Amino acid sequence: MVLSFSSSNDNNSNDRFSREVRLREEAESPFRKVRYFFYLNIAGGATTSLLISIARIAAALSGVNTDLMDESLRNAAIDVVGLAAVAYFWRQDQVAEESRLKRATKGAEMAKLNVRASKTLMTGDQDDATSTFTTTLASFRRQRGIEKRVVIAAAGDEKIRQVLKEAQELQPCLADNDLVVVPVVMPRGVAPVVDDTVIIQPLPANVALPVTVGNNWKQFIDEEAAEATSQGVNIEEEGFCIVLKKNGRVGQRTRGIFLNNLVGNVVARKEAGMDVKNI
Repeated sequence: MVLSFSSSNDNNSNDRFSREVRLREEAESPFRKVRYFFYLNIAGGATTSLLISIARIAAALSGVNTDLMDESLRNAAIDVVGLAAVAYFWRQDQVAEESRLKRATKGAEMAKLNVRASKTLMTGDQDDATSTFTTTLASFRRQRGIEKRVVIAAAGDEKIRQVLKEAQELQPCLADNDLVVVPVVMPRGVAPVVDDTVIIQPLPANVALPVTVGNNWKQFIDEEAAEATSQGVNIEEEGFCIVLKKNGRVGQRTRGIFLNNLVGNVVARKEAGMDVKNI
């Protein structure tokens, strides 16, 4: 009996995920290879034992050492159960690995998304309010120069207009709590039109607009919208938020867009003396 714990999915996985992503995944699960080592050893021992038991059963059926039949049947059953358990846990590890790889790949793609913001966001100087700069979401991570919590707010045009007005009103609070809002108009997956009916000029310091390169923003936000829709969210009327922590990872996803609540969450943690560097 030959057991294989690999599949064509492994080769496909190697093709689909970059070396950088695989290294990051391995760092998140440093003991997975150790577990695989034990799985292989246990499977090897169980397979050897099963082959011996099968040989004894065959011999007993031929009339040789018939007294070993019952013992061999029990041993064979135990070996089969053991191999099934190893296969199950091996598969669980593979599924978890695939999930982490997909999450890491999505995070890497999200980090490359471009936004345009007022230079005031970077310098803190109001004299720079009329100047803008373009950067990636990765720039808002810790030790990258800006260090902000990114709130990607996706909704229909009318809802985004309301969000932008709220962001304008909450600008001092957003700045004090290191929050930057990235509004995305659905279903097109683009930045809102910046004019006097949507947003007060110049661009508020704590609002960054998506800069579309090809269909990168639409592709990213459509995947998130599909997940939100499956949970009953009305994308255009309610909208949803994706909040990125300062380490670049997704901190939370919310139904609806409530900037005041997001500000309040950070303030509450500060007042409680809790850590806010990693949220």
